[in-house]
Amino acid sequence: MQTVVNDRYVNGRMKIGNYAHFASMGLLVIGFVLSLATGTLGQEVIFVAYVCLIGAFLLLSYGRRFTRRWGSRFRQDQWLIPALRGVDNNHTLYNYAAPDLPDHVMVGPSGLYLLVPKPNGGTVQFVNGKWSRGSLSSTFLRGLAEGGLGNPMLDVKVAMEQLASYLRKNGSDELVAGLEARPVIVFTNPGVNLMVKDPPMPIVKTKDLRAIFRRAKTSMAPEKVEELKRVLGRVAVEQ
Repeated sequence: MQTVVNDRYVNGRMKIGNYAHFASMGLLVIGFVLSLATGTLGQEVIFVAYVCLIGAFLLLSYGRRFTRRWGSRFRQDQWLIPALRGVDNNHTLYNYAAPDLPDHVMVGPSGLYLLVPKPNGGTVQFVNGKWSRGSLSSTFLRGLAEGGLGNPMLDVKVAMEQLASYLRKNGSDELVAGLEARPVIVFTNPGVNLMVKDPPMPIVKTKDLRAIFRRAKTSMAPEKVEELKRVLGRVAVEQ
């Protein structure tokens, strides 16, 4: 399997997250110092201190969105790439290839795949069309550490629309005609206890991901595969 990563894009997103964190720390320090100086500078300063503290928490939350998606500890390609070792080199995995593409897209002779990774651990169930997790307390604690589960089906819907929009904008009519991406939800946390019943799409652990591509049959002409790869890798190659 081949891989493509838009390093400039990833590094730029990480810088934004880091700058936001540094700025939030600065505002926290300023707010704390001002709160201690109210006796000297007057009670009016307390208003400025509160504004600094509120701004710090907002910046911290903003920066966290970037670090949890593109930070080296949280990037999901670090789990997807090892899980796909052994898939032949006719397949290419695009990671963060362009700002207007979903984070992880796979292309090969068997078609176009959209990989939607979820880093959640613990008990995760998909039964009767509904997601659920363990106890409320464990869900809350895990949410603080790894982020909430959210609605993976909605994540798939948004990513599918994003991918379709990108292909319509950058691909030829012949490429887009009849092309349909196949979504796969992948739980990358080794500690996940995944229980799935009658899913509308594959919902797997990383250890089961490779089998999807090994079982898949050829469904796309080589010329279309290569054109699709050129379109998806356009931004990453031009960086």
